[in-house]
Amino acid sequence: MKITNILINQMVEPLGFKLDNFQVTFAIENLSINDFSKVYKKIKIFESESKKVIYLVDYEQYENNQFNVRVKLQARTKYIVEIGIKALNQETKASTFFETGKLDEPYIGKWIANSDKNISNTLFCKKFQRKNVRVKRARLYASGLGLYEAYLNHQKIGNEYLAPGFTNYRDWIQVQTYDVTSLMQENLKFELLFSVGDGWYKGRLGFDGGKTNIFGDQQMIIAELYLDYEDGSKEVIKTDSSWCTSEGKITKAEIYYGEDFDENKKVDSWQRAIELEKNTDQLTDRLSLPIIIHEKLPVKKIIKTPKNEIVLDFGQNHAGWPSFFNTAPKGKKVTLTMGEILQDGNFYKDNLRKARASFTYISNGEEKWI
Repeated sequence: MKITNILINQMVEPLGFKLDNFQVTFAIENLSINDFSKVYKKIKIFESESKKVIYLVDYEQYENNQFNVRVKLQARTKYIVEIGIKALNQETKASTFFETGKLDEPYIGKWIANSDKNISNTLFCKKFQRKNVRVKRARLYASGLGLYEAYLNHQKIGNEYLAPGFTNYRDWIQVQTYDVTSLMQENLKFELLFSVGDGWYKGRLGFDGGKTNIFGDQQMIIAELYLDYEDGSKEVIKTDSSWCTSEGKITKAEIYYGEDFDENKKVDSWQRAIELEKNTDQLTDRLSLPIIIHEKLPVKKIIKTPKNEIVLDFGQNHAGWPSFFNTAPKGKKVTLTMGEILQDGNFYKDNLRKARASFTYISNGEEKWI
């Protein structure tokens, strides 16, 4: 008899998710009994660090493989969920964990922006030095409008893309929680960098060419990095006017447009970020699952069309982006345009209407993966 597949709201070990209608489900393998009236289940939930039990249901008759939990959770806290099963002379247990996000805790970070609202790719940077004590736990709570990626000492934080996702941003802005403990161990000096694009928030969206600035007209971020040290001390790095901001190498990017990336563009003219008079009422722990890489597709066929076009056929329709090894000389522009079908043997994209759906790259002459 074995307990497997313990899920929290149908998720495996969720980090920073909104847990309304909190439910724990599980599966039982190798249960050598047919009479389930003789099977019993129990659950215990306790704080990982203090071991304080916050929820306990002792053995009750097994009628289903779930527990509907009604309990008040603390912000930024890791919990252990322990499931027990008893049947005749057999007894077993298994555990998993989940961790809360900010919940209703007030934000001490401020929404920050660049004073230039027309930048296509806003960078935000904060340099800091941690204490010369081992970091026991480090969590980054962050969101951005429109889309953002975060980096710590030039290493991408997390494995998701297009955060914080697509919602009605006037009502609901998802906050992502990242475990960055492992990234905080080897160095004392750090650079926390955010790269922001228009996304659905500010970029062109809709039919017949769409509209821009549907939800807002300025890119921005908000973030709080919590550091818990081995000696019991704590520290918070938060977004405020001490951060610096500049314009990145992405000269234009939108959901339907695609992206233009100029590797030769210099990232300079750093200036102080401005704090926005924007409240945090719309911020909420995330509900959407992260968008991650599920599969890498090789080119199945290279087609030379009657119009002398080069078409890379991946063998299936998909949502993704291209990756290639650059050997182009400095200043050379490489253009990749996406389409779904051929017509009369030629590349065809009129079915995409006014979506440009292209990636352009201006090479700096360095041979590397793009």
